[in-house]
Amino acid sequence: MNVRGDELYDDEISLFDVASFLLRRRRVIVLSVLVSVLFTLPTVLTRKLEYRASASFLIHGGERGGLAGAAGLAAQFGISMPSSGGSERSPAFYQELLESREILDGLVRDGVRVVTPTQDTTVNLAEHFEIEGGTAAERGQVTRRRLGDVVEVTIGRETGIVSLGVQTDDAALSAAIAWALLDLISAFDVETRQSEASAERIFAEERLQQLQVELATVEDSLRVFLDENRQFSNSSQLTFQHDRLQRRVGMRQEVVTVMAQAYEQARIEEVRTTPVVTVMDEPEVPAFPEPRGRVLTLLQVAMLGTMAGFGLAFVVEYGERAESEKNEEYGEFRTLLRDAWPDFLDLRRFRRSPPVTEDPEV
Repeated sequence: MNVRGDELYDDEISLFDVASFLLRRRRVIVLSVLVSVLFTLPTVLTRKLEYRASASFLIHGGERGGLAGAAGLAAQFGISMPSSGGSERSPAFYQELLESREILDGLVRDGVRVVTPTQDTTVNLAEHFEIEGGTAAERGQVTRRRLGDVVEVTIGRETGIVSLGVQTDDAALSAAIAWALLDLISAFDVETRQSEASAERIFAEERLQQLQVELATVEDSLRVFLDENRQFSNSSQLTFQHDRLQRRVGMRQEVVTVMAQAYEQARIEEVRTTPVVTVMDEPEVPAFPEPRGRVLTLLQVAMLGTMAGFGLAFVVEYGERAESEKNEEYGEFRTLLRDAWPDFLDLRRFRRSPPVTEDPEV
């Protein structure tokens, strides 16, 4: 069966039809957007301004030469040694650390020290965020969630630089929170590395004592052999035995030397207080508020108003078209809506009517 071209185009929605529809109902759409924006504008304008403090830091460091080098050499001789993974912390580790409960609870519990040219105060975050009611633990959890909402951490994909942003309604507080977070991760880094170094030092000390005993044993074997065989070079069997003892002594001496270096390195790391975090951009008190919050809210409201305007324009267009075409279903809907409207306005109809009792005499 052949289909005519005009019949085919009748089943499709033309862009000109859509454009004509938007132009015909432009007033409805524009009015919907204006009403939405004007209705939201007082709330947006009365909302507190927010200030954003930014900072960035870089993680430096590498494999320490102590137990890391000892573990590699000792593995060649079949000796298993622990290796600390603390020196391999990546920027992603510090990103999760800044958002962790361990760090945020420190601010919630101790507060944030805010230093200004006029005063030095400690701000209780629960009171600042106006969190009331519930137990102390519940208020702490809510405060931690609110604090997590105002803290943003990102990582440079190519540079690995960790960027920290804090946005609150107080400029000095934003900078103080950023400083406090940097101090907390530095203290956490130093504390955990010293703890790891302490464990490594204990292990290295015990292992060094064992290796020294083993070295003394093989040295005694070599000394006894030399005392008993002063002219061993004329015998191939004695020469072979001497070389084997000499190799054992040399191997043990190398392991003892590396372990002694690891022990000294662990002792140094145990008392080292230098963190591996290098602050590149220090937090500063922002001088101007962030306008993006208000603008973004207004844009979102305008988009919602536009969508509502499209829906309202479609309803008006469909109603007028149905009325002009004398649509029976639309006419019935109009009649039912007109009859039901007084019922919606008369709230007395929704009251519970008293039960009807039958007259026993009837």
